[in-house]
Amino acid sequence: MARLLRHFTEEELLDEGVLWKDSPSGAPGFRRCGFTEALQTLWNGEKFAKRARTMLEEWSQELEAREATGTRRDGDKARVGEVCRALKLGEAERGLLEYALVRQRTVFDDFPLHGPKLSGRVRTTFLAMAVDCPESEVEKALSPGGALRKHDVLDDEGDLARGPFREYLEGCGPMALEGRFYKRRDTKDALPWAYFGALAKNHGTVLKRLLKAADGRGGANVLLYGEPGTGKTSFALALARELGMTLYEILQGTRDGEKVEAQSRMTGIFLCNERAPKPGSMALVDEADELLRSRGGGFFGLFSGFGGGGVGGTEKGAVNSLLDGTKIPTVWIVNAPPESIDGSVRRRFDYSVRFDKLTDAQRRAVWRNTVAKTGLAGRVGEEQIAEWSRKWRTSAGGIATVLGNVRRMRPKRGEEAALVAKLMRPHCELAVAERPGAGEEGVARDYSLEGLNIRGAVGLDRVVGAVRRFREALEGAEAGDPDRPRMNLLLWGPPGTGKTEFVKHLGAVLDAPVAARSGSDLLSMWVGGTERNIRAAFEEAEGSILFLDEIDGLLQNRAGAVRSWEVTQVNELLQRMEMFRGVMVAATNFMDNLDPAVLRRFTFKLQFDYLTDEGKRLFFERMFGTRLDAAEAARLARIPCLAPGDYRTARQSLHYLGGEVTNAMRLDALERESALKKGGTKGRIGF
Repeated sequence: MARLLRHFTEEELLDEGVLWKDSPSGAPGFRRCGFTEALQTLWNGEKFAKRARTMLEEWSQELEAREATGTRRDGDKARVGEVCRALKLGEAERGLLEYALVRQRTVFDDFPLHGPKLSGRVRTTFLAMAVDCPESEVEKALSPGGALRKHDVLDDEGDLARGPFREYLEGCGPMALEGRFYKRRDTKDALPWAYFGALAKNHGTVLKRLLKAADGRGGANVLLYGEPGTGKTSFALALARELGMTLYEILQGTRDGEKVEAQSRMTGIFLCNERAPKPGSMALVDEADELLRSRGGGFFGLFSGFGGGGVGGTEKGAVNSLLDGTKIPTVWIVNAPPESIDGSVRRRFDYSVRFDKLTDAQRRAVWRNTVAKTGLAGRVGEEQIAEWSRKWRTSAGGIATVLGNVRRMRPKRGEEAALVAKLMRPHCELAVAERPGAGEEGVARDYSLEGLNIRGAVGLDRVVGAVRRFREALEGAEAGDPDRPRMNLLLWGPPGTGKTEFVKHLGAVLDAPVAARSGSDLLSMWVGGTERNIRAAFEEAEGSILFLDEIDGLLQNRAGAVRSWEVTQVNELLQRMEMFRGVMVAATNFMDNLDPAVLRRFTFKLQFDYLTDEGKRLFFERMFGTRLDAAEAARLARIPCLAPGDYRTARQSLHYLGGEVTNAMRLDALERESALKKGGTKGRIGF
């Protein structure tokens, strides 16, 4: 009451019906709800607006004086001034911000100053009087496209919105304004630039030149996209260190909700581009999928006009304006496929790099670097690293997680491999959802090229030699040379005749990693998914042996295709076979339905057939470790359609029976395997 009476006479308060004289004590008293209701009545009345503004200013000065004698580092005016400078706010916007802060920090927060009496134009008129600005400026300042709303400083009622700006204005914590939206990212521990191999070689020169040209002379936007855990963030860190630039990472939103998350990050990008030192700065927008992904009627409409685009822009218009307005080199990282980003957004990126699953060489480098970082270098040798790289086809993040846990478990010397296996197996089942590559268990101990029935003029030993010479020549070959012969092998024939085991043998004798994929691994239910899987399989196996098993469904003759994707997946495979810098081996049990154009791309076509009589005897004596007499040999020769896989199956079945095993029992087992094939038209997929 004392504060009110300093600004209003008792008569005025009585005339307005705020006070009444008939109280029990005889002294004037407040009607209805008391002080709060009385203050609302006076404030909402245009007659007393000027004096109400005087009260507001007086209250603000008292708050400022109170803070000056307290423990706060700076006061309301200093923080308001910092927000105004950061967002380039005008006088009307500054007045509305001060008004909202005073209301938030005082008793004014107890009632709705913008209640029913101040709706629509009346509300705008009152606010214009309160901040002493034209109504048109107030209306513009509070529009969805204005800086206060766009950056989530004020809500649609004109009050302080929950989030980083409110926390800063209320003095919550000592953190500066910028630190609530972006932070400096240390790059001293970034991976060496050379670690990225083909990516650094293929993209490094032009990418570094582009960013150097943009530094201090306008922004440039670079998109890193592709598989999760493939090193996109590490690449950005290494790039910043390679260029000698300071990297600033845009922080995620500070509270739940997609709308606030997006607004906070958009503001962070804006502030970083405006306030980071120039030249010499680079911005990093990691996990930018939701910011860049296009949707009909999504949350991008909330940012209409971001960066001066005006009200009513489309959901992609806000992002386009932001990309167009960058002032420092900015790297964006997404895991989503590029198709999920609108074409108009994609066109605004100055450069892009696609990250696929790690190649075998990259995976070995990740294992080697992570072993060193976790302090296990003296306990884990290069041979063990090579084995892990072949066996566990996981991402850099998965490797770091497993080895980090191994270090924390303080293993005894020699226990590292067992712990890695125990931790990595469930990780791959959950995160990778992929079967191990061929050769994980190694070549069967009794496998040999001798005895296999390969039809054709070129034997397997000569094919192995040809592949070895190809790999040696590959080191000095120029990428994209149209005259450089490719090395694509087609293995075909009945199940169990040794096709898969030959690929394992090839990788072992050439000391080359084998990346195995079955046709079912690559087929996708989504449009374009199979083509992407084919492309990724070839790129991941660059420089290695790519083994595509059971490819019947991928290479069907296009002449009989009835769906467009049946043609496009064959076209994709043909293109990748032409471009591949490695050895590609495909295996199938059926030859008749394969596309003729694909068949022409194979350097060698090797038919694996059932064993000859000589081969039957050789495999019998090698795999069972016994000799055959004449009668037994004759009985074996009469068994049709035998393959090396049948011997393994027979040996395993007899092993678990226990007791003495005779040649007669072994021959019985082989006869049963042969009988199941019904003349060799059906059988198991195996050996």
